[in-house]
Amino acid sequence: MRVFRFVLSALLISVSGCAAAKPATDLTYQDVPPEQIANRIFLADSIAEVEHCAPPFADVRIVRPNFTSPQPPVDGGCGGQARIAAGQEYVDAVSRITALHDTVVHEWDVRLKSGPEAAETRALAAMLLHCLDRAGFIQRGPGDPSLESYGVGTADVALNNAAQRCSDDTGYGSGIAAQRVRTLKSVLGLHESQINEITRLRALLVSCARPGDGYERGRFGLPE
Repeated sequence: MRVFRFVLSALLISVSGCAAAKPATDLTYQDVPPEQIANRIFLADSIAEVEHCAPPFADVRIVRPNFTSPQPPVDGGCGGQARIAAGQEYVDAVSRITALHDTVVHEWDVRLKSGPEAAETRALAAMLLHCLDRAGFIQRGPGDPSLESYGVGTADVALNNAAQRCSDDTGYGSGIAAQRVRTLKSVLGLHESQINEITRLRALLVSCARPGDGYERGRFGLPE
């Protein structure tokens, strides 16, 4: 019986030690909806309220690809005199948030363009391009077949409409969106401590907003 207790104790110590040393996992931010990552993690909504601009960091708002309408701008038109007027403490806070955003987006881009993620993207794109071939659209530019070499996203309305139909029919759109959500949240999980520090800056940002100055909250999709 003594031997059994000793072995059991050793196993419990070993297991608890592994759990204590376990790093942040990809599940850390699974509860954040993709369309809210910019607001909840990078405080885009608070920055927009202070600076009277469209919320920044649109590149981390993940939606299904839409080939029939242009994508929103990444920067949201923020900065300028409104940021300066908010004070140096506010400027420093936004600089920290922006630096973290840029680091995350860079690491995310590298992940998407390498290894199995790049292979998955190519496989999804191949389904869409085969669908375009069947619809009578052919490759226009040089190089390997790609959305760009087919001209998808240019001013060709008929091609863009066909690409959107193919995206929906083949599952390209949902597949790309799911991949982007998964890989972005995986990268976010590697920056847990930094993100926790950033989220504590919301109170500072909110305190810099000037109520009653005529800013139209609903204009940029912010809650009334």
